[in-house]
Amino acid sequence: MIVAMDVLAEGARLGRAGVPAALATVLRTAGSTPRHAASKMIVGPGGVLAGTIGGGRIELEVTEAGRRVAAGAPAQRIERHLVHDLAMCCGGKMDVYVEPLDEARWKPLGEAARRRARRMPCALVTALDGTGKDVLDADDVLRARRPRLEEGRFVEPVLPVDRLVLFGAGHVAHAVAPLAAKVGFEVVVCDEDERFATPERFPGARLVPSFDAGEAARELAPFGPDDFALIVTRDHAVDLRLLEQLLPETGLTYLGLIGSRGKIGRFRKRLEAKGLAADALWERLHAPVGLEIGAETPDEIAVAIVAELVQVRHER
Repeated sequence: MIVAMDVLAEGARLGRAGVPAALATVLRTAGSTPRHAASKMIVGPGGVLAGTIGGGRIELEVTEAGRRVAAGAPAQRIERHLVHDLAMCCGGKMDVYVEPLDEARWKPLGEAARRRARRMPCALVTALDGTGKDVLDADDVLRARRPRLEEGRFVEPVLPVDRLVLFGAGHVAHAVAPLAAKVGFEVVVCDEDERFATPERFPGARLVPSFDAGEAARELAPFGPDDFALIVTRDHAVDLRLLEQLLPETGLTYLGLIGSRGKIGRFRKRLEAKGLAADALWERLHAPVGLEIGAETPDEIAVAIVAELVQVRHER
């Protein structure tokens, strides 16, 4: 499964390889819809190649349009009311732009994907007159973190992939990492014991051999709004030290700590005695971590944690 903005890189790859394809982008929505603005899907002559705009009859109709555009038809815009036009039960409206993945498109897609991979935010601009795309270094959409539809163009933020920094490489981290990666997080595992934090146990993850949050931040560049930190070590003393380091990191979008309410309460008393008493700091801590679904096993706990990560990501 290709998730989120990975469609940009896949579009560039297909275009560079000369594969006939079309890119469908949701420009705007109203009411209840399966996906929202900036959602993307790539369609070839044989059907969907990557991404989704939500399934159902709206995706079927856009796929048919994508097949025609991939075969040489001009770009087109599809506006549908999901109930009145397509007899879907969602009740909203969707406005979708379908364009060929020619050189005027796939090259900017590749540039935007390259910048995203280097954690360099940029804005991707789509001209709705069919002339192509452009990449901007700065635009208000980067601060707003949401796309903007204007007369004649669609401007969307291309931001660094959300990064999950796991402190600890035990059973829970081992279960969380692949699930988080599957829903679009870049995974980093920090553990000073290299017997646990290995490429074999965490394929595709970046490994940092340390339990020190400061060292991790220096290794990864300063923590920011695209970072989610989760403390799941095997040592309560290490957990407490990491919490003391990370609780003041207000730039983090998410900070989670595994453990019982009793453990969290004891930690709070100890850190309040050290001056970390502000309610605002503690209110942002997700502890006990994860949605309350009665999870007990590492795999169940991972589902609860990653569900919470997705919830926070969409609320941001």
